[in-house]
Amino acid sequence: MEDAELIWFASEFREGILDGGSSQMMCWAVSAPLAALLEMHGVETELVEADLGDCNHFYLRLPDGRVLDPTADQFNHLRVDPMPAVYLGPPADCHGIAPALPRHPMNAEGE
Repeated sequence: MEDAELIWFASEFREGILDGGSSQMMCWAVSAPLAALLEMHGVETELVEADLGDCNHFYLRLPDGRVLDPTADQFNHLRVDPMPAVYLGPPADCHGIAPALPRHPMNAEGE
């Protein structure tokens, strides 16, 4: 998937989840299902949880190390340079430095 299509896809998905609402405190609710949907479309991502001190933040990391953050704008009240609603690029200050969350294999019953 090309970058422009990836941003469009994530933006449309975000809008479907948020339905015009704020992205504040919605990073997991958007990022986790987006990761699963992208995987279904052949786009490899890792769900990452960053510890930002006062809070944690979830976003997606691509195999090339770039970040796909569908709720990056929730931190704009803290920033001089605002982030777009969906950010694709190198890790920024709101992405901290964190390992990917471990993937837990499902058993035969899907649990």
